[in-house]
Amino acid sequence: MELPKELSETSGLFCDADGMFSLNDSGNAPVIYRVNYQGEIVERTRLPLTNRDWEAITADDTSFYIADVGNNKGNREKVEIHKVSRLNANDITTFTLKYAGNNASSNMPYAHDFDSEAMVKYGKELLLFSKSWRTGITHIYKINEGEIEQTINPFASIEGLPGVVTGVDFDPHQGKFVITGYKSDPFGNFATFIAQISQDYTLHDIWPLERYKQVEGVCVDNKGTYWFSEEATEGRNASLSSAHVTR
Repeated sequence: MELPKELSETSGLFCDADGMFSLNDSGNAPVIYRVNYQGEIVERTRLPLTNRDWEAITADDTSFYIADVGNNKGNREKVEIHKVSRLNANDITTFTLKYAGNNASSNMPYAHDFDSEAMVKYGKELLLFSKSWRTGITHIYKINEGEIEQTINPFASIEGLPGVVTGVDFDPHQGKFVITGYKSDPFGNFATFIAQISQDYTLHDIWPLERYKQVEGVCVDNKGTYWFSEEATEGRNASLSSAHVTR
């Protein structure tokens, strides 16, 4: 189904009991959108923040987590994650992150590993999955919510994915992470995929998403259905789709 034009640059997805939450990236308004399972916007929450490049949203029972971590060009020395109270949108804690080894002045655009578009709250852990342009190896970072400023080092990695990672969630029904991403070229061609990753970060299964292009977010609803959102690209409107994956 098509998403409203207001969500043309949708770049993150989180499933909740009665709908989903999404946001736009790259300088758009600092708004969390609540979307029903018919793809309609039912609520907007504007935050007192700047959307430099919001790329992911996840949540637990008390807080939303917004990842302002987009860094395709590699010129950000530090990125941010905002923890927002679900009861009071003005109650915000910001974590400032620096990737160990990142030297922004020497990074080449779309040819470095210090980028991310995927984040998930996994139990008590907040995990960030890298968008590794240079090596193709996805690095996984654990964010310390007790430390406002921190340098992050990967504690695990995933090899064998057919492109960069743009979204992640955890599927409690199957006990696996689900991720989505794509491989693209300068001519607007996309090879998009969805994959399952075991809890020890081993690649389990991959499925192509052949009709889609720039898929940016994925989440699992309480029935175990996978939902994924696609940003608008030339010739395609933003969309919201579902899939049933069983093994």
